[in-house]
Amino acid sequence: MVFIPGGFFEYGLNENEVPYKTFNWNDSVPKMKVWLPPFFIDKYPVTNKEYDEFTDFIEENGHIFCHPNEPEGKEHRRNTYWDPRYKPDHPVTGIDFYDAFAFARWKGKELPTEFQWEKAARGPEGLIWPWGNSFDPTKVRYSGSLYGTNIDSLDEWRKTILKAHQDTSLDSYTISLKNPTNISFYGVVDMVGNTWEWTRSDFKTRRMFHPVWESTQTKANAFAVLKGGSFYSHPGLMFPSYRAKDIPFCRHNEMGIRCVKNIPVYLIQRALKKPITNKAIY
Repeated sequence: MVFIPGGFFEYGLNENEVPYKTFNWNDSVPKMKVWLPPFFIDKYPVTNKEYDEFTDFIEENGHIFCHPNEPEGKEHRRNTYWDPRYKPDHPVTGIDFYDAFAFARWKGKELPTEFQWEKAARGPEGLIWPWGNSFDPTKVRYSGSLYGTNIDSLDEWRKTILKAHQDTSLDSYTISLKNPTNISFYGVVDMVGNTWEWTRSDFKTRRMFHPVWESTQTKANAFAVLKGGSFYSHPGLMFPSYRAKDIPFCRHNEMGIRCVKNIPVYLIQRALKKPITNKAIY
């Protein structure tokens, strides 16, 4: 894991800093400040191999690490398990919020908040991308990587992902983490592209996500924040301040996970020699 120091962090962007105004970019503005305690975050996304070890455990020992609101009879095996294109050393995909939550608890960790995730990706200077302030297609696994093209328009993007969805000749959608394409200031690998990553933040309130699902309709507080974009994404979905959302049991083949380890508050208070109120911690 990688250590991320505590302190104030400016999340989001000012309108003139938004690199692509193509999707719901207004959810990423304005730039605001939050204080974050120090924490540790996984250097790499969780791989298929790691996740499969978790589901083997669940099948043998039961759902002892699962979310209390998890649907009865929940299947945790990733929905890409039988597809050979999703290789053991590739980031896990095809998992929902409940899967991600249970895996993190099984590892003795947690899902990151959107603030933690964004700070780990953007560094202390608040870069627009993990490597700088300009998009570099050579540093990401995104829609343009599938066929070696530059995605310059929404129409071209739609045609590319439709082709990829129907193309059985593609050897792989995701790529191995052995040769990382992007590394943040703090040394966190592959935070942009390849796979979306679940957070534990509620899209509406930005607080702790508590899944709510009743009948066949979604509620405003039934959406968790996802970050980072995937192999299907347009660049306008991938800058770290962009806030995507989805319902808690959506298991697209683009959705993955990275965990954090939070430092107990009493240890932080002891180090700082002063109390920290819960209101300051997100």
